Amino acid sequence: MGSKNNEPSIRFIGFNDNWEQRKLGEVVTIKSGMSPSAFELGDELYVKVDDLNYSFREQNDTQMKVTENLRCSKVKKGSIVFPKRGAAIMTNKVRIMGISGYMDTNMMALEPVEICTEFLYLFISKTGLYKIADTSTIPQINNKHIEPYEIIMPNVDEQMQIGTFFCNLDNLISLHQRKCDNLEIFKKTLLYKLFPKNKETKPLYRFNGFLDDWEQRKLGDMGDTFTGLSGKTKEDFGKGEAEFITYLNVFNNPISNIKLTERVELDKKQNEVRYGDIFFTTSSETPGEVGMSSVWLDNRENVYLNSFCFGYRLKDKVDPFYMAYSLRSNPIRNQFILLAQGISRYNISKTKAMDIEIMLPKLDEQIKLGNIFKEIDNLITLHKRKLENLDNLKKYFLNNMFI
Repeated sequence: MGSKNNEPSIRFIGFNDNWEQRKLGEVVTIKSGMSPSAFELGDELYVKVDDLNYSFREQNDTQMKVTENLRCSKVKKGSIVFPKRGAAIMTNKVRIMGISGYMDTNMMALEPVEICTEFLYLFISKTGLYKIADTSTIPQINNKHIEPYEIIMPNVDEQMQIGTFFCNLDNLISLHQRKCDNLEIFKKTLLYKLFPKNKETKPLYRFNGFLDDWEQRKLGDMGDTFTGLSGKTKEDFGKGEAEFITYLNVFNNPISNIKLTERVELDKKQNEVRYGDIFFTTSSETPGEVGMSSVWLDNRENVYLNSFCFGYRLKDKVDPFYMAYSLRSNPIRNQFILLAQGISRYNISKTKAMDIEIMLPKLDEQIKLGNIFKEIDNLITLHKRKLENLDNLKKYFLNNMFI
């Protein structure tokens, strides 16, 4: 968002000069990678496209290490590396070389000459070099695309200020991402250790004061199933006084997000959902994603379930939060996976699902277990919200601190 005077909308105090327009080829040295056959295994980094999946901002490690080769051009620390051909270009994965090394033939590097590393990294991240790639056959980027590409840049001092600002913002984003990842791992560990393994009646870990064996029950003995929407055409959706719970809401959330519903025409012949109802997905592309469950905790009327899920209503008193996380624990998920039928797409029937066995502790232990997982999910949601806000903040500053 530049002005007539080549100035961004937001600047640091003390910087008033107009930004200068240059060709990218004038301020960087362009390098391409070499085939792995030119190297022997050793200790030097050898960056391939897949390595970009395991780093965030800086490339400090690679899956393959090679020996020094004086006949091959080494990529200097501080260079910007990215894919040069194929679908990987469209992902806009750009990394800063944290240490020097080599790279594969599918990679390209820009070595800063008259530009600050951090500013160059931000410019490429924001611009997305896929926009200048040749996409007539297989997407690819070559020197002829990069050399004439125009960049508008301030003096080095302002470049460094901008680079430092976004580096700190990226570190904050990375911190919250790690917190989210660690909480997800912690949750998976607890799901494994706080629920009994197959054929066992007690979990590995328990809260103090609970000693009784857990009771094994079939889902079919504890409640009844009901169907989702039926007999609808596309004209019935997107309008109306009723709502339906989406497939993705069920798939993604142990506790259904009551805000993630869509409009549908009111139809009293359909099954309305009630507080405490449990939903199961009936179809997916992999066995591991069949029978994903979600518990509905809302009392409003005229809400239905989508047609790609079925509902389940308990007759017995069971803590809903316990059910939500128990049904996502490894022993239960493994039972659903074994029931998945199909080749290219996998399905599960309501009848077979009701033969699945669940372990039930006493109600007070159920409540404690449900509460701990509810708190963990609340923490994960909190960090994800902070992460989303930081990502939006970064986009805002990128749009207003560059021309």
